[in-house]
Amino acid sequence: MKTRLTYLAALLCVISLPVAGQMAAMKETFSRYMFDQVHIVGKTNVNDFHMQYRESGFCEVPADFRQGNSMIEIEIPADQIQADSKLMLKDFLELINAQKYPTITIEINSDEITFEKAGESDLKNIAISMNGITKQFRSQTYADACFGNQWCLSGELKIKLTDFNIQPPSKFLGLVKVQDEIFINFRILFS
Repeated sequence: MKTRLTYLAALLCVISLPVAGQMAAMKETFSRYMFDQVHIVGKTNVNDFHMQYRESGFCEVPADFRQGNSMIEIEIPADQIQADSKLMLKDFLELINAQKYPTITIEINSDEITFEKAGESDLKNIAISMNGITKQFRSQTYADACFGNQWCLSGELKIKLTDFNIQPPSKFLGLVKVQDEIFINFRILFS
C-alpha cells in the first residue's frame, strides 16, 4: 500500500511538471489588455474623496510589444471620471486643469509587464501624465491569474499634486484643505 502511494505521488509530480511549464508560458502570452479599474483617492482635512474610471473594452497589445521600447497606455478622459460627489468631481477637474489637458495618461513599458512572479508583489516603473506634465513613479504591484484565462496586474501609485505643478486648494476661507498626496489604485486585465 505504501509503495502504491509513493508511486502515485511520484506520478502526480511528473504529470504536473509540463502543466507548470505551460502555465509559465501562458503567463507571458496575451494579446489584449484593459484597465479594468482605476480609483483615485484623496483626502481633505475634513473627509476623503473617491473617483473612478473603467474601460469598457479590451485594447489590442501593440504588435511590437516585446521589442524595443513599446508600452501600453490608458488615456483616462477627464469627462468620464465618476465620483460620488459631483461638487468634488467638478473641483478635481478644475484642479487638474481638465479644460486644457482633458486626459490623464498612465503608461507602463513592456519590459515592466511580466507574470514570472505571479502571486508575488513587485516594484514597477509607471509614468503618469496630468496637467501637461509627465512623471515617473515606482509602484508596488501584484500579478496573478484571475477570471479564467486572464492575468491581473494591480497596484497603487502614490503621487503628489505638487509634482504636477498643482497647488492643493483650500475652500471655504481655508477651512477645507486638500492634502498634497493622492493615491491611484489600478487593475489591468490581460487576456
